[in-house]
Amino acid sequence: MVRLKRIKIIKYSRFSVKKLIISESGVRGIVGKDFIPIHAMEFARRIGSFKKGAYVVGRDTRRSGALLANAVISGLLAEGCDVYDLGITSTPAVFREVFVRKLTGGIMITASHNPPEWNGIKFITTGGRGLFKDELEKVCSTPLQKSITKVGNYSHSIPIYPKDLVSYIGEGSCSGLKIAIDPGGGAGCQIIPQIFRALGCSVVVVNGIAGLFSRLIDPTIDGLTHLSEVVINQGCNIGFAYDCDADRLVVVNKKGIKLEPDYTLALPLWYILKSERVKLVVVSIDTSKMIEDIVIRNGGSIHYTPVGEANVVRGMMETRCKLGGEGSSGGLILSDFSWCRDGVLASALIAKLEKEFGIENILKDLPKYYQLRKSIPCEEEEAKFVIQVLSESETNVDRLDGVKLTISRDSWVLIRPSHTENLLRISVEAKSKSEADSLIKYYSSKIEELLKRLRGG
Repeated sequence: MVRLKRIKIIKYSRFSVKKLIISESGVRGIVGKDFIPIHAMEFARRIGSFKKGAYVVGRDTRRSGALLANAVISGLLAEGCDVYDLGITSTPAVFREVFVRKLTGGIMITASHNPPEWNGIKFITTGGRGLFKDELEKVCSTPLQKSITKVGNYSHSIPIYPKDLVSYIGEGSCSGLKIAIDPGGGAGCQIIPQIFRALGCSVVVVNGIAGLFSRLIDPTIDGLTHLSEVVINQGCNIGFAYDCDADRLVVVNKKGIKLEPDYTLALPLWYILKSERVKLVVVSIDTSKMIEDIVIRNGGSIHYTPVGEANVVRGMMETRCKLGGEGSSGGLILSDFSWCRDGVLASALIAKLEKEFGIENILKDLPKYYQLRKSIPCEEEEAKFVIQVLSESETNVDRLDGVKLTISRDSWVLIRPSHTENLLRISVEAKSKSEADSLIKYYSSKIEELLKRLRGG
């Protein structure tokens, strides 16, 4: 994770930016405290100067969205770049726009699954993919001209994403299904019900007022009680919940049970492997071993990458793989549609799976693991200390991302710093719930003790 202060991008020393986080996932911070419009404008100017051309800009439904979007658009125009403004839309829609229209790049104003007071910017480059770490560092170090020699052209644009997704899945292909949708007040409030109705579904919407966040933005940690009740009471076949920019997805089955995020990847993966010959799947290192079991069962192999969409995409490109994802964040990536994690695409494929096979029949056949996750507030240097101590003191260590400890053939522990928040994340997996509980309790206590020692407690 790259810190803004460390690489000295912003030279406005009167602003406190110590908590502004820069990583392959983009730039994020608390608006008005760590992230203000002048930061957004400067980042936009840098990417526009780094690669001049035509850019598309979108934003999610946070109150600060318009404020930051105007700053980003101003920065791009000041560098002579043309701007197509999509307004409120999803992150996958911006990726798709750059991918299909062969634009120079795009910027999405979003903090994804972070709380409402946060916001950020996500960069999309030529070819419709996110920036890799080395590219981001080059953008951040790009010098800016003090004067403006040319102002680019600005225009509004209607996203091509909804129509393209319906065409990709098949118009009317999910007819007869009753679907409950929970966009969580995010960017999917309008487009997701529209897409599912075009697929032939009867749609019930909860938490569907744009900008009104009546549950936690991150569906992977919210209980999704309202969605579960609607699924049961209205007899829905399935329910889908998304984060603020609709790249994350969580599934609720017809019994109202919230499935673990890894099933969001497992279900469409199962469907694709049954219908196509896919020999390799690329996933992040925190993904459930269930995914590896499914792939191997279907005659394929698995390739692991560090956590983060950009890392998975890079792994897919390097191995020429069309299918990848991140189980922990409920993310599917299909390169023939776009180079990004796409919760709406994943949910449409799962709906098609429900229509053709019934997901309950598939779930019965999937390998069962118990996975637990926990986050501990932790500064960057503290996280480095913890990772270093554990890597030296534990056995069967993998340092691909943080430290992953192989406990047995069917159990593991992953401890790594978050790319998007000042947290140390702990993920554990085992064949039994009791073992998973024991592992997370043991390593949480061990980390807390290390941090206490470091802090002089």
